[in-house]
Amino acid sequence: MRINYNYIAIEGNIGAGKTTLAKFLSNHFNGDLLLEEFNNNKFLSSYYATGDYALQTEIQFLIDRSKQIKEFFKKSSSVVISDYYPNKSLLFSKMNLLREEFEIIKKLHSVLFNNFYKPEILIFIDSAIDEVYRNIKTRNRNNEEAIDLLYLENISRNYESWLLKLKIPVLRIKGKTIDYSNPNSLCENFEVLLSKKHSKNQSKIEF
Repeated sequence: MRINYNYIAIEGNIGAGKTTLAKFLSNHFNGDLLLEEFNNNKFLSSYYATGDYALQTEIQFLIDRSKQIKEFFKKSSSVVISDYYPNKSLLFSKMNLLREEFEIIKKLHSVLFNNFYKPEILIFIDSAIDEVYRNIKTRNRNNEEAIDLLYLENISRNYESWLLKLKIPVLRIKGKTIDYSNPNSLCENFEVLLSKKHSKNQSKIEF
């Protein structure tokens, strides 16, 4: 079955399973995989642990992601499946920075990303806070040790506002209904979803 999108981004809270789903869909649709790179951000662990270096953290993410995307699309020619949408930098920056700092990020984001390809549709993984918190603890990444429930709840609230402003279709899928133990059924569900042309309104999906 042919899908109607050449650039699909996946979003959700920290620990929602974005990378797992991106890899699954990339493999099934024989797409090019664009994964968020965060290990090189030398400010991130300090920010999670102390709240310091918030502006430096966000600037580093913008620089790293812009370089990654520019290099990626020089060679990508097929369907692209990504586990992040670059625009979400504005969500975290607005949440974590002072107003004047956020204005800096907005201007830098516009300069760096204005001429890049943009996702045509967003798959948003809806997951309960206790689920993502458990996933974070299970995967045990060093730079995520200091993340707490309050921070995850704040991210969740900010995602709701961010999603309403997006100018692309959003498919919201309950994380607990994505069943990797039944890959054939999961593939069929996504084939049907992505073969349709969706409007810019949000659609809530449960498999």
